[in-house]
Amino acid sequence: MTAYFISDLHLSARHPEISTLFLKFLENDAKKADALYILGDFFEAWVGIEEEDPHDIQIMAALKAFSQTGIPVFFIRGNRDFLIDQAFADKTHCQLLPDPTVIELYGNRVVLTHGDQLCTLDIGYQRFRRFVRHPLIQKLFLSLPIRLRRKMAALLRSNASRRPVYSKRNPEPRFEVVQQDVYAILRDNQSSILIHGHTHRQNIHHFILDDKPAKRIVLGDWGTTGNVLVYSQDSITLQSVS
Repeated sequence: MTAYFISDLHLSARHPEISTLFLKFLENDAKKADALYILGDFFEAWVGIEEEDPHDIQIMAALKAFSQTGIPVFFIRGNRDFLIDQAFADKTHCQLLPDPTVIELYGNRVVLTHGDQLCTLDIGYQRFRRFVRHPLIQKLFLSLPIRLRRKMAALLRSNASRRPVYSKRNPEPRFEVVQQDVYAILRDNQSSILIHGHTHRQNIHHFILDDKPAKRIVLGDWGTTGNVLVYSQDSITLQSVS
């Protein structure tokens, strides 16, 4: 079995080149996989299934067609698309997974998460996350007219764009995952391998946990090239898609 993992595509009609790259990926490289896992922030923003513009209809149709080839698609929601629900899953034939999720790969327990819940030093964001993930808040938001939901999502994106971004030039630790939380999520799930997205800092980190080797694999975001983790019995590699 070869599993493919992707995250942080941030698909939107405003960046058709990324959507085109993803559609090409589904038509070519992704068909080499036995399973495809999407670990959140697949869309730049998702405000409900009513948000069916031509771009989103095309993406959902492509996911459905890919799923119908017999390759299962699993989806963990991120901070940009946490409102994705069973209606989306029904239209795309994706299988929604809780965050975090544990899967078995070649005898290893592997923890999958979007990753935002591990950035616990960003206290303001964690408070916001708890608020917007509350079922009553989500129900209230989804009861609003679609036009108002779009405006609110645009406002949130605008505020987020003014936040500093974790980078080599701005190495603020509050925008990175906290290693103690990495230890905790692995111990809680009796695992030594964690795969996540969110930070956009593609890498494979090796460390020792309870006297045993462990890995934290960070998926990259999609821009001029796509990024995919190819996990097979023989190797674990981060590859570009172009």
